[in-house]
Order: sequence, then C-alpha cells, then structure tokens
Amino acid sequence: MKRIQTLVVLMLSVAGLVSCSQPGDQFVKSWKTTDIDIETVSGLPTDTIDGLPAESYLNFYRGGRVVCYTRQGNYRMFDWELSADEQTIYLKRQALALPNLQLKVHTVFPNYWSAKLPGLDSVRLFKYTTVFTYEDYDLLDPKHNNWRLKSDHRLSEAELKAKVGQHIQYVADYFDVVIKREQKYFEPRFLNLPSRFYQGAIGVPAFEGTKPEWRRLFYDDTEARKALKYYEAAFRSLRSLPPEKDMLKGLRRSFSKMSETFKE
Repeated sequence: MKRIQTLVVLMLSVAGLVSCSQPGDQFVKSWKTTDIDIETVSGLPTDTIDGLPAESYLNFYRGGRVVCYTRQGNYRMFDWELSADEQTIYLKRQALALPNLQLKVHTVFPNYWSAKLPGLDSVRLFKYTTVFTYEDYDLLDPKHNNWRLKSDHRLSEAELKAKVGQHIQYVADYFDVVIKREQKYFEPRFLNLPSRFYQGAIGVPAFEGTKPEWRRLFYDDTEARKALKYYEAAFRSLRSLPPEKDMLKGLRRSFSKMSETFKE
C-alpha cells in the first residue's frame, strides 16, 4: 500500500510539472545571434567596415520582458509576446515606439532556434549561450543593470557615485561568473569601462581617450567627466593589483575591493 501511495505522489508531481509549463517557455533562456541586428527596426544587419555581421545577446524572461546586449555595447529592454499559434515572436522596444520586430519561428531545439524576418526567405539563427550567465546568476537581468540606464536629468553627486559603484560591482560579478565557468579569458567590451587593461595593470585614460559607448551612459559630457573622477579615485585606492597567480581572480578581487569604496 505504501508503494502505491508513493507512486501516486510521483505521478501527481510529474503532472504538476507539466501543468506549470507555459507557452514560450522554450525561449526563456539566453541566446546569441549574429544574423539579426536588434538595433534596427527591420532587424537586418547593417553593413560594417570589417564585414562582420551584427552581434546581439538576448535573454527572454517569463512575464513578457526581454533584454538585449548588442555588439555596440548597448543594453536594450523590449517586451516580447508569442502568437497564439506559437509560430511568431513579437519584440517591441519599450523606450521608443518602434514597430514590432516579428520573428517567424522556423525551428526550435533545446540549444538553438531559428526564425525568418518578414519578407525574407533566409533563416536567422539563435544559439544558446552562457556568456552572461552561470547557473542561477544572470548578468543581463535588469536588476543588475540600472547603471546602464541613461538619466533624463543630471544626477546628484550621491546618485552619480552610486551609479559608478554599481558599475564597478557589475564588473566584479562578471569576473566571478567567468571564473566559475572556468573560462580562461574575458572580453573587455562586455564591461564598458573607461579604463584599459594591460598586462598586469589597469589604466584610466584622460576623458578624451574614453570610448563613446561609456560616455553615453551619462546625461552629458559634463556628468561623464565628474563620473570619471570617481572611477579614477576607485583605481587609486588599489595602489597595485593583488598578487594573484590567476589574473582573473586578481581582477575579481580588485574590482570587489574598489566597489567597497562606494559603500563607505
């Protein structure tokens, strides 16, 4: 009798798992595409000098939110919706009233899916990626990216300092994810810092030497110049990089220490 009861419980548990599955759950992952440029209304990659296609990373979430990180270093938020027949994904930019980007689902597999853009016969591919994730930690989650949001007004000193502190904490978290994934390298373009990485050193250039992608995080250049002083102060607080044999662990420790200076 006890074995029968156990079997019933297991059967009910499986039924519960099945019932919790929602339309579109197969897309609730992190994806990379080099075939679609999320920055454009049409989704078609724009021509580039080096001939490389556009590159976008998308994380779909339950509840209709999707975020996108692009090759240009921009972080975008969209609403997403799956059609009733589960054959079309609609992406709509939240900040701007852009027309929906319609992705006609072509194939769906656990680690990749493909779609067609309106009016095109060619198939565009999305591949599962863990670049910004590790187990339950998601670096593209909106709650970790408030520092990326450009304000519509000039921030106060306290707000600006908090923004820079959040950015530096994000970098520490990025290195933590890279280390846990046992990845032997990191990609500075994912960090959007005003600093530059050298062999065994980190340098902060003069404002004129900072990248436009970083300056666009701020209300204007005046605010960006003030922010740069906070970055410089954080780097000066280190004096030198921690003596770690593993460079990535040294960088994680360095940015963790710098982030602490914004909590004092």
